[in-house]
Amino acid sequence: MNERIDTSDNIKVEIFNTNGDKVATYKGTGFHSVSDAVNAAFDAKMNENSDREAFVYVVTDVTSGISERYRINAGGNVRLIV
Repeated sequence: MNERIDTSDNIKVEIFNTNGDKVATYKGTGFHSVSDAVNAAFDAKMNENSDREAFVYVVTDVTSGISERYRINAGGNVRLIV
């Protein structure tokens, strides 16, 4: 998956804490990028006092079945975990 996703794709974002525990799942469509999907998931499911950088985000394009892991860096940008 690349940073751009199609707005018609069904996207699932799973949010994991530093212990590897899944803390939230978010599903939606209409996203223009992985960053949009990750930020929408965080805003919808997490406490506003939580630190976005403290989580791992697994973004799955349910339409194609492709899944990738991401983190948010200190600059607030979503980065692929390789």
